[in-house]
Amino acid sequence: MPRGQAAPDGATFTNQNGYHHTKVNGRGFVATHILVMEKELGRPLAKGEFVKFLDNDRSNLDPSNLELRTRGDRKSPHARLAQLEAQIEELQAEADELRKKIANG
Repeated sequence: MPRGQAAPDGATFTNQNGYHHTKVNGRGFVATHILVMEKELGRPLAKGEFVKFLDNDRSNLDPSNLELRTRGDRKSPHARLAQLEAQIEELQAEADELRKKIANG
């Protein structure tokens, strides 16, 4: 596209970070992986939702390579482990209480 001319709808480019973008009427250039996910969902992404490339290959726009996530999902492995360990403790305490009730009839 020559400089100074508006890109037509459907025009695409890849930015320096490897993300593909597509021109959409009324929205400007939108990351193509977002458009693919929106088509799969049949709706626009909600606030706080984002799309992750499962194989980390930004050129692989196949819907099976894309996963819808929410901002709260991005926990570090250490934080997730701590969360799971806390849940295990809660479940163990609940199981102990049930064992006591069963033993006492």
